[in-house]
Amino acid sequence: MNHERLHTKLRSLLTFSLLLTMISICFSTTSANETITPPEITKDMKCGNCNMKPAMYPAWQTTIIYEGNNSVAFDGSKCMFKYAFRPQEKDKKIKTILVKDFLSGNWINGMKAHYVIGSKQMGPMGKELIPFAELHEAEIFSKEHGGTIAPYTAISKNTLKPLMGHMKQMKKM
Repeated sequence: MNHERLHTKLRSLLTFSLLLTMISICFSTTSANETITPPEITKDMKCGNCNMKPAMYPAWQTTIIYEGNNSVAFDGSKCMFKYAFRPQEKDKKIKTILVKDFLSGNWINGMKAHYVIGSKQMGPMGKELIPFAELHEAEIFSKEHGGTIAPYTAISKNTLKPLMGHMKQMKKM
């Protein structure tokens, strides 16, 4: 009888633990891997910074969504950051920034992403800030392709300067 009661209590404890784990998974947010639905980027839209068409570069697309749900699309993270650093943009309230994880192609929260900066991998406008949802994936990529890793909050105008002027390199590739 004691053996049966112990078995019942263990089963109840295991069920309770499993339930708690499932609840914590449902209510937790992961680094940058949140499910986010961005505004549609149409073929007629132009990059807010360089006027290229982001629809032509689906792997590199980024979007800034402001309070009130106005949004601006970009053909890469570099253009998005350049745009966000403009003095006229400083006072606008950003609701969220969406970027595409370089490995999965899924939209992720750009404010939680890890960016590889200045790798050998070229984007639509040359050297690029390449977003990753997971830090360990950014580290692996950086070891293989060069570049440094920074979170969104560490990126400044100075971060972008070494990435400019690499379009000639792209044409040679």
